[in-house]
Amino acid sequence: MPSDANPPPVQVRPLVARRELADLPFRPGAKATAVLSPNSKAVKEPSGIVFHPTRGTLFVVGDHGDVAELTRDGQVLHQTRIKDHGFEGVTVGPDGRVFVIEEKKSPKLYALDPDSLEIQAEYEVETKLEGKRVIGKHGNKSTEGLCYVPEQRAFYCINQHPARLVKLDVPLTEKEGKARAVEVIDLSDIVEHQASDVTYDTASGHFLITESGSGKEEGRVYELTREGKRVREATVPGARAEGLALDGSGRAFIADDAGGVLRVDP
Repeated sequence: MPSDANPPPVQVRPLVARRELADLPFRPGAKATAVLSPNSKAVKEPSGIVFHPTRGTLFVVGDHGDVAELTRDGQVLHQTRIKDHGFEGVTVGPDGRVFVIEEKKSPKLYALDPDSLEIQAEYEVETKLEGKRVIGKHGNKSTEGLCYVPEQRAFYCINQHPARLVKLDVPLTEKEGKARAVEVIDLSDIVEHQASDVTYDTASGHFLITESGSGKEEGRVYELTREGKRVREATVPGARAEGLALDGSGRAFIADDAGGVLRVDP
């Protein structure tokens, strides 16, 4: 059979150029505004925050099982408290689902419906890799943050102390199961005290590791490559910066464990 004299043109998908650095607004003179009051009952002791790119909103979680969706101006769209839970990290995963992680001796990862905020699935997080414990035994030294890396279709959680970034393989087709630890990156030489969150910046392909301040000094954020090499660091406002989110417009949002949510404008 003769070949087509005019074959269809080959379609080439253009590559999206990576930013060299994450677009962080933490510069001298940057303005920090409280968008959720420290006295708000929507989220008590905020510990994690994420920007949902499809919905254009923020999801904030707290130590007492609070989960809330906010506008970027701090309006509470809906909120719930899931009894007998305490969440430390939150991220947006496949299909726009919201995932939260609970810090305890046997940590758990939960998938939430972003509309109802109800638990859809739960996964026990394995704390060992090749027989060695990589996630802390104690509730205040364990899983402190969570992010999702779409290019790898993988979740990462941050161990508070010693600081470690742990890659998780989660069986998302199941409603329950185990999130297996498959890789660990030691950050103890980078994070000085205790890690409090991990954020993945899709624009640069870098991790952002937040370190909470003591209340007397500012917290810090460390920008790292996916291999765990330090790129730079910066101070962040807030008495106890427990969570960090970027909205892609140059603004950052901080979940402050002392209460409330801050927006930092460039």
